[in-house]
Amino acid sequence: MSEIEKIEKMLSNGEKTELNRMKMNIVRVLAVYKGVSWKTELFEDLTKLLEFLGQSNIVKSRILDEALTSLTLDGIVTVEERTRGTMLEEGSYKDQLIRLNDLANVKSALQKDSAFTRYMQSRDKMIREALFK
Repeated sequence: MSEIEKIEKMLSNGEKTELNRMKMNIVRVLAVYKGVSWKTELFEDLTKLLEFLGQSNIVKSRILDEALTSLTLDGIVTVEERTRGTMLEEGSYKDQLIRLNDLANVKSALQKDSAFTRYMQSRDKMIREALFK
């Protein structure tokens, strides 16, 4: 099964379980951010998306981890442990870098997803408004 077919299957099953919803929302968020995110930032970005969609914006760590494992096994994402620096303090810490394996195919599949399209339009509108104030 191709990546596009896997995404389309997830879209059609997206509302059936909490795990499927989380998987789709992770894919949506990664697509918004050019296919890459740190796990620590993924929580906040998922919360923003869930709020926009009018859903409970509580991101359960266990479900997030299960979804990332499932997406990895499906070949949709890659998760790497990396060392990351801090902005306001000395030192570094371990985080997970999450990447879509094929951003172009994922974005192509998401063109049929009304939640993704609405979110991108809203986000683009907010950016334009902020730039032209």
